[in-house]
Amino acid sequence: MLVAGSAFGHESPATSADIALEYKLGQNLPAHAVFLDEKGSRVNLRDAIDRPTIIAPVYLGCMHVCPMLLNGLAEVLGKLDMVKPGRDFKVITLSFDDKDTPSIALDKKRNYLKAIGRPFPAKEWTFLTGDAAAVRQFTDSIGFKFQRDSEHDFSHPVTLVVVAPGGKIVRYLEGTTFLPFDITMAVNEAAEGRVGSAGRRVLMYCFSYDPLKKSYVFNVLKVVGTVVVLFVGSFFAYLMITTRKKRGSV
Repeated sequence: MLVAGSAFGHESPATSADIALEYKLGQNLPAHAVFLDEKGSRVNLRDAIDRPTIIAPVYLGCMHVCPMLLNGLAEVLGKLDMVKPGRDFKVITLSFDDKDTPSIALDKKRNYLKAIGRPFPAKEWTFLTGDAAAVRQFTDSIGFKFQRDSEHDFSHPVTLVVVAPGGKIVRYLEGTTFLPFDITMAVNEAAEGRVGSAGRRVLMYCFSYDPLKKSYVFNVLKVVGTVVVLFVGSFFAYLMITTRKKRGSV
């Protein structure tokens, strides 16, 4: 169920104070939160983020909006062309239900890798589960407020969180459907700390994130301003060159 005005999933009434998404842009994920991956191996979350990373906070027993989020993510991962898993980004699904286990995570991982619809490196989409303390460290760090409604159900925000290498939060993408362009731009934004190609820098320059539309929009004023500056500069350069030529011919 989605609450009007924002993206939330819940199966029973909850107060807005208990269920919220408070953006923590520019802040870091916890340094010492340790989880288990789908194989049961211990993973330090911060250490695992060695490249731009798309994180999907869900609970694996969800029968409602979480599968919609993960299906939407799998669908868009199958459509990405400008950024590549492993080379440019990785994906982490992190359960905020401390009752979820690595075996459940492994089953979910297999299903969603198939849902992508084309080959995707299994090691680039990790499913993590953890105890209540680790979960709370993570959800607090991203401003993700949720509430357990019953033994198996939660009320919670619905979002992807994009982080830079090292764990800095750079973008939230709310909802359950995503455009390849928005994912590409968010990944590129997360990679800004590294030296990118000229094309990537131009893309990031021409588009900016609109928090109201929750999407990237073409930055008309910035582009027009750049064109005007380049035109004026070129015009004056032309005048200087022609003036010098005339003086030289006198």
